[in-house]
Amino acid sequence: MTYVSGMVQDWLQVALEQEDRGIHYAWLYSWPFFVKEMHTYFGIPDVAAEVAHSLDHLCMNPDNRIATYNIAFLRCSAQLQWSESAFCHRYYFGLPDHIQDIISTREGGKPSTFWTLYSTAVFIDNHFWERKRESGRAPYSTPQHTSYLECSQSVSQLSLADSSSDMEASDSSDGFPTG
Repeated sequence: MTYVSGMVQDWLQVALEQEDRGIHYAWLYSWPFFVKEMHTYFGIPDVAAEVAHSLDHLCMNPDNRIATYNIAFLRCSAQLQWSESAFCHRYYFGLPDHIQDIISTREGGKPSTFWTLYSTAVFIDNHFWERKRESGRAPYSTPQHTSYLECSQSVSQLSLADSSSDMEASDSSDGFPTG
């Protein structure tokens, strides 16, 4: 009884008290009967309608990455038998404005298949967060650069190291590796 609470616990307690008086319920001794009884009294009468309602009200939080929205959307959509265009419509309208704006103005219009829309939204969201990271720098800070001389010396050292390793790998005297 520790796994149930509220009304379910009260209902189960009454059944156990009745058993003490000689009234026996088959569902108390059989897991499949117990599950069926639970669904009869406490289950959702129309699971598809509940899931559709959840999907109709599902929206991506603009402060979250798209993965959170996609997981919730795919979890709900897997339980429904909607057409692809219905899924596209619902998915698009659950996206935040910064993603919808780019999708709606792209050349060729909105994608017509769900998976194309899905991957387009993921692509846009990834770039949105990349840009957020880039713009998160302090407004007047400048990156630390090495001098041109230091940079060119580093590059020439790398070039020399690469060419000497190439020469070692080469069997010919022309400097090209042989394979």
